[in-house]
Amino acid sequence: MRLQAASHRISASTVHKKQGVSLLELVVSLAIVLVISGMAMPTITRTLRSYQLNDAANQVAGILKFTRFEAIRKNMPIQCLNSQAGASAPTNIWVEGPAEKQIVLGPSATLVASGVVPSTGALLTAVGVPNLRAISPGSDAVKFDQRGAVVSAPPAVYVFYVGNTADSGGFRAVIVLPSGSVQVWTYAGGAGTLWQRIS
Repeated sequence: MRLQAASHRISASTVHKKQGVSLLELVVSLAIVLVISGMAMPTITRTLRSYQLNDAANQVAGILKFTRFEAIRKNMPIQCLNSQAGASAPTNIWVEGPAEKQIVLGPSATLVASGVVPSTGALLTAVGVPNLRAISPGSDAVKFDQRGAVVSAPPAVYVFYVGNTADSGGFRAVIVLPSGSVQVWTYAGGAGTLWQRIS
C-alpha cells in the first residue's frame, strides 16, 4: 500500500513539472517571432504591391480583350471607356452597350497619367513602335471595329499605364496594337532592360 502511494506522488509531481512554459521561454519565443516578422515585412509588402499591380493590369487587358471579342461577335464597333474622378479616386472601365461589363480599380493599383511613369521612351524601344498614345485616366476610350481592329485615324498604338498613386515603386503598361492584340508590360527598373513583356 505504501509503495503504491509513493509511486502515485512521484508521478503526480512529474506531471506538474512538465506542464506549460516559463515566462522567460515565452518572452524569448515572442522576441524571435517578432524579429523574423520584422525582417520579412518589407518583402511581403513588395510582393503584395506587385500582385496588386499585376492583377489590375490583367483586369484592364481582360476587359479590352472582352470588348474586342464583343465587337467581333456582334459585328459592330464597340468602345471600351474609362473614367476617374480624381488622382486618388477609383477608376471605372466598362464596355459600351448592353453587355456593360465593368471593372473598378482602387487606389492601390489604378490608371495613372503618362507623366508619372518613368522611362516611357524605353517602353517605345521595347515594344518597337515609333509612338504611343497614352490613355487619359480621367476620361478616354478605345474603339474596336467588327474585325477586332482598333478604330483610329491615323492608326495608333494605345497604352494604359497602371500604377500606385501612393507609391512609385512599380508600373505596368497595357498596350493595344492597331490589330487589336493586347500586351502587358512591367517596369523592372534598374540597369538593363527597363520594360519587360509579361503577356
